[in-house]
Amino acid sequence: MSSESIEKVQAWVDRLLTLYPEAKVIGLSAEPMIHDGQLYHDGTLLIFSHFAKTQLTCSAQALSHSGRKDTQALVDGLMLQPDSQLMVCFVSQTHIDDKARFHALNTFAPGIIVAGGLATETKQGQWVLLGRQLYHQAMVSVALHSESLHVQTGAYTEWNPVGRTFRVTAANGCTVQRIDDIPIRQLYDRYLGNGQSVPLERLSHFPLMKGEATLQDVYMPLAEQDGSLLFNAPLAVGDEVRFCFDHPSITLEQISIGAERLREFQAEQIVIYSCTSRLDFIAGNQELLPLQNQAATHGGYLAGEWWHDGQSQRMLHHSMTYLALREGTPAQTTLSPAYVTKHDEIAPLFSLIRNALDDLDEMNRDLTQKIQDQASLLTASYRVDRRTGLPNRVVLRERLLQMVNGEHLLALKLTNFHQINEKYGYQVGDQLLVDLTGHFQDYLTQHLPGLSSLYAIGVGEWATVFSADRDEEEIHRLFSQFVEQLEHVNFEPYGLPEVDYVSVSLCAGLVSRKEFPAEDADDLLLRAIEARRHAFQRNRHFCSATRLRAQDELRQKRLGWLSCVSRAVLDNNVLVYGQPIVHAHSHQLASYECLVRIEDDGEIILPGRFLPIIEGSHLYTRLSRQMIKSTFDIMRDRHEAFSINLSPQDLMSERTLLRLEEAVKSLADPSRVGLEVLENEQIKDYGQMIEVCEHFKRLGVRIIVDDFGSGYSNIDEIIKLEPQVIKLDGSLICNIDQDIKQRKIAQQLIKLCQVLNAKTVAEFVHNQTVCQISEDMGVDYLQGFYLGQPVRLRQRVLA
Repeated sequence: MSSESIEKVQAWVDRLLTLYPEAKVIGLSAEPMIHDGQLYHDGTLLIFSHFAKTQLTCSAQALSHSGRKDTQALVDGLMLQPDSQLMVCFVSQTHIDDKARFHALNTFAPGIIVAGGLATETKQGQWVLLGRQLYHQAMVSVALHSESLHVQTGAYTEWNPVGRTFRVTAANGCTVQRIDDIPIRQLYDRYLGNGQSVPLERLSHFPLMKGEATLQDVYMPLAEQDGSLLFNAPLAVGDEVRFCFDHPSITLEQISIGAERLREFQAEQIVIYSCTSRLDFIAGNQELLPLQNQAATHGGYLAGEWWHDGQSQRMLHHSMTYLALREGTPAQTTLSPAYVTKHDEIAPLFSLIRNALDDLDEMNRDLTQKIQDQASLLTASYRVDRRTGLPNRVVLRERLLQMVNGEHLLALKLTNFHQINEKYGYQVGDQLLVDLTGHFQDYLTQHLPGLSSLYAIGVGEWATVFSADRDEEEIHRLFSQFVEQLEHVNFEPYGLPEVDYVSVSLCAGLVSRKEFPAEDADDLLLRAIEARRHAFQRNRHFCSATRLRAQDELRQKRLGWLSCVSRAVLDNNVLVYGQPIVHAHSHQLASYECLVRIEDDGEIILPGRFLPIIEGSHLYTRLSRQMIKSTFDIMRDRHEAFSINLSPQDLMSERTLLRLEEAVKSLADPSRVGLEVLENEQIKDYGQMIEVCEHFKRLGVRIIVDDFGSGYSNIDEIIKLEPQVIKLDGSLICNIDQDIKQRKIAQQLIKLCQVLNAKTVAEFVHNQTVCQISEDMGVDYLQGFYLGQPVRLRQRVLA
């Protein structure tokens, strides 16, 4: 690798091949370069790799307009073998058929790890090198073949999108003036500083990302002028972007973790191919030191980096990749652990998350208002739908009163109508309703002349009553054919000539009069709509109400459960079970989580079977108060710490809270008690929740946030709550032994809890691996079947 002139580079190559005539020499222009973990901006870096049992082949291919053929020719020249392990491949920067060139490696070199990347444009030019030949438009590669060669690669692409999508509305090359018609500087200040001015140097921690997160297409703010921001690459009007975040501490931590995993591999040599853009947000050689701590580390900064993700080859940008090599059996050595330098960007990160959640709330309010407005318009129109001109629901009901055997009711819905409105606008959506209505009428006229009628029963919803001597299976087949034909119709968006067509998605529910002879008009329509919803929920086009008769049986079962719970409360058959929560590492008992069970006819019934049915009812509050009484009666004369669960419904029940307060005051040591608060979207009054928790804190009770990270977490309110303990949701923990993404999320949540000075509990610890990973991530307590199943708790009998 070199940033020197071509003449000096060729002189170095001549000298090398004179000393080592059998050597394979491959290189590219790069700046800066990495030697023993240090950065060098000028000069030439020579990386020597000596192999005892590895064979080398090399190949070069000039670039043409057929990237796929270029790659095939390059690979053919390498003469890959069954024991081929690695290709080191350098490419001079080009935009000629790049994607085809890169993707072709997965076809012509499947399973082969490819490392290297795109040459950097230096002051001396841009080139790649193989042997004595230097190229400006070529691909060069050296392949390594040996069963004794061991290769390990890694990549760090840590930019994470945060919040909603914005659209660039004013830009000129690399300068962006407005996003969503808001001055871009004002937008940054709003999201990162709650309206206060944020220093320019801090903006680089929150660049903009375009496209999917996997592409890592990141645009870094570099300077500002008159309210505009200058980015490192051009953005165009219409580009959709999001804020993204990658604090150096997160990056360095991930690299440290990767370096620790590399310890057992015991690499003899590590080569780094990093993107030049990383120098904009990570100063110096901080991210190189963890790898240098494992083995001699060399490399350079390129314009793009190869990486094999275990399944396919990819070309990354804004990333750091490494190639670790070892030949033969690893030596028995011990390497010192790496460390992570800590930084503090928590405040703007919280601000960004908070405002992103506000945006979601605003979007939900807008959607609710639109639905209300549409409902008002529908109510105002008594017999005719104003969009389609069809008879409406009122007229349909009159027709259903006259429905006879042999007639059928089909309820239809355009299931992606909301997305069409959001993407193309309401004018396009309204015109599409008119066009679809015309297609429906034409079809009915052609296939059922004089035997059918069409109605508009909602926005994007239709119903037809028709007479047909066909069974439901035949009607299903005909409807499927109609939907398939409709998907090929070119619905050109009104007023958008640049868009070819609008895709439509339909589903339908059918009810036949002969199957439901006793149902009235309202029930017939309800059954057809329920069948349609059932089809949509299961990603199908069609469902018959006849198949949903089992739903009636389900309603009866729910009534049975209500009776069962009511009997348990009346007969004092509410049981208290306790699941142990243990200290991490020692696995000594820390406390019990008290869980409700009911007993009915000798059967112990788990809460998952009855709680969802009684939630929101008065029966739930009665059950909750009895659970509190039974729990404290049992635990009063014991010494263990314990916790009980409080739902949003409990927090709003004055009688339940009074019963709980009396029970807490009856204990000699209230600090044994923990209240597990499930913080979710059902909470309507956060002020009430915080007030209740503060009250019980003053009584000495511990506040525990349950199911943190389950998909809904209002971070602002958790901060105000100041819980002593936060329980990580089991859906995050249970798969951390298999899902690296969930492991990373859990690890970041643990760090966030540490910032909040809260102890952490890992739930759903179901095996040794999950237990060990949880402990390694730094949780304070563990809970799960691996450590202890719920057991019934009983009062101790005093002698």
